[in-house]
Amino acid sequence: MSTQTVPVPVVPVEPGHHAPAETMPRIGTPAMLLLVLVALAFLGALFMLGWSPRKEHEARLLADTAANADPRPIVNLVKPVQSAVTSDVVLPADVRALQDTAIYPRASGYLKHLYVDIGDRVEAGQLMAEIDAPDLDADLNQARATFGQVRANADKAKSDMELAQSTLKRYEDHSVKEFLTPQQIEEKQSAAIQAAKAYEAARASEAASQAAIDKLLKLQSFEKVTAPFAGIIITRNYDLGALLSASNTATGRELFRLNQTDTLHVFVNVPQVYATTIRKGLEVKLTVRNFPGRNFIGTVERWSGALDTATRTLRCELHVPNKDNALYPGMYGLVQFPVSQSVPPLSVPTASLISNADGTQVAVVKDNHVYFQKVAVGRDLGSQIEILDGLKIDQMVIANPDERLIEAGEVRVAPAK
Repeated sequence: MSTQTVPVPVVPVEPGHHAPAETMPRIGTPAMLLLVLVALAFLGALFMLGWSPRKEHEARLLADTAANADPRPIVNLVKPVQSAVTSDVVLPADVRALQDTAIYPRASGYLKHLYVDIGDRVEAGQLMAEIDAPDLDADLNQARATFGQVRANADKAKSDMELAQSTLKRYEDHSVKEFLTPQQIEEKQSAAIQAAKAYEAARASEAASQAAIDKLLKLQSFEKVTAPFAGIIITRNYDLGALLSASNTATGRELFRLNQTDTLHVFVNVPQVYATTIRKGLEVKLTVRNFPGRNFIGTVERWSGALDTATRTLRCELHVPNKDNALYPGMYGLVQFPVSQSVPPLSVPTASLISNADGTQVAVVKDNHVYFQKVAVGRDLGSQIEILDGLKIDQMVIANPDERLIEAGEVRVAPAK
């Protein structure tokens, strides 16, 4: 049997291309071990990343299960803090004018002239307006004419009285008396008395007529409206030509409203706990939000002397100079009172207060048991609140009590942070 050789075709290689290698390079044993080690390390890292959180989660579950198995609530405790002996008490204040006066027309007539308007400053006695009162002027002229008539009647009554008195004197003369009857003398005496009384009545009428003139002159002087004190015009309700009535004194129908603002009244309601520290001349600081950082210094002028039974506060009046008129009546502000207390109050977190049908309470812990104590609160300081009575500084208060707490119930105290 003969063996025939088959020729292998030769594939031509194009220029620029290489022929494929007949054998692939082999990886050595050290390189293979290194690759295996890297893969094992990567797999181990992935395992740890998945296993560690799982163990932590299981630990938390075990801890929560143990905590739930203990029915005692966990509480956080805080210790009361004592305030300083001397401190500033900040209270809301109502700023008002030292004098606030409504000026009504006292003479009925028409508004003739206006010399001031809203916002104008006036001095005491300054002319602000004039009223044309023709009826009043006519009444004054008539009163003067009537006075002239009354005075003439009084002069005649005086002459009649003097004549009656002189006639009586002649009748009582001894040289003539013996020729007259007693009746004639009595008639002259009666005539003299009547003349004297007529003169007295005439003088009274004259005085009444003069009083009527004085009254009308006084009313006529009200045709010129002047400022009773120095201040600022804050209201003007009438225009020129308006009919004014002296009898219309309803609110809002005044001719002008005048405020004295060089010194201001500031009213503050002081809580009972600080009421006994108020004294005349005590220096205070007033602040308003319109002037951040600026303090207006004032003094305590007077107080009511009795507490309002509804709010248990003392009404105090302060005087604050306002020479530059920076402050306006009607502003809202805050007043800082420096107060000294022999027994400064304690303060606790506001969240520690419990309000229920028994009043305001705090929960204190003693020997891991809860006890509720009724307290009297003072100022609200935001996150803290003052305790005026019912709590001692050495007691521990539950910071955030919940509904699970019961009187004398046992609790667990959380570690202090």
